[in-house]
Amino acid sequence: MDVHYTWIGPPPADRNRDINGAKALATRCAGQSVKIYFWCLDAQVATYERDFAAHKNVTVRGMQAFLKTAGTKSYRWYYWYQESDDWAVAAMKDILDWGLANGTPTSYRAFVKDAWSLFLMYTWGGYVLDAGVGPHGGGTFALPEPTAFMAPSLTRDDALSIRRFQFSRLAGWQAQGDVTLNDSRADEVCEAMHYGAADDGEAEMCPQLEVWMLGSPRYAKGAWAALKQYCVVWKEMQQNNELVSATAPQVFRYLIAGSVYNGLTRTQKGAVQAPHGSFWYCTDNKDGTVDVPTLKLRKTYHGSSAH
Repeated sequence: MDVHYTWIGPPPADRNRDINGAKALATRCAGQSVKIYFWCLDAQVATYERDFAAHKNVTVRGMQAFLKTAGTKSYRWYYWYQESDDWAVAAMKDILDWGLANGTPTSYRAFVKDAWSLFLMYTWGGYVLDAGVGPHGGGTFALPEPTAFMAPSLTRDDALSIRRFQFSRLAGWQAQGDVTLNDSRADEVCEAMHYGAADDGEAEMCPQLEVWMLGSPRYAKGAWAALKQYCVVWKEMQQNNELVSATAPQVFRYLIAGSVYNGLTRTQKGAVQAPHGSFWYCTDNKDGTVDVPTLKLRKTYHGSSAH
């Protein structure tokens, strides 16, 4: 079973922000059938390999090198069996190239990491954890294999209104499925796409979802729905030169939350379901940490895992 961490940029001075969570998990999972992958830019692979040298269950991988290899026919023949992988690899490469471009603020790499997390969930599966997530508490520790696309929630009660609608006027989207966005912010995302006002749709309620941790089986319909929505909106923003602006960071935050929600509501047959069974319900300790009791994990807020 695979667990993924990602850091985009040079190592920070505070190693709690990039590697200490992964090291703690590697120590706790030693001897188990858990493989931890630490993803970084190609230029930092050697540095992180030295950092994790004592942890044989951690493999450091370069993001650019992986995307290049994943685009070859031989790799796809042996590892991937879904026709949509070509599209996913091309979209992710475009997003990563944009995130590393000179004209893109380094803070925007957090949004690249959001897309990368969805990409890993669909094409690889397992868990994606932010750098600040690690094991917590005593006793037996074992991460179960995810059986559906899942995310954390800070509430059990419904707290957000989500609009489910179609991009009915978007060329090429017709009959491609629903999109979901914060009901009060859907127009902002659509405006960034130069789409105009969001279509009318149905409002549905959900708990306060978070995106600092995701789980999914490989090729889950939920992971695909989330990845597709994120990348399609990103591409429209790119074509209309709206990726970097005063409002873009907020748009990306609404986009990742809406995309994850879309995934949480998808069954493996592609139908729509209520999302409540797709959450890990968390305990907010009100001290900068959040616990995931069912998995014995703790999220500590240190800052973005993209820098």
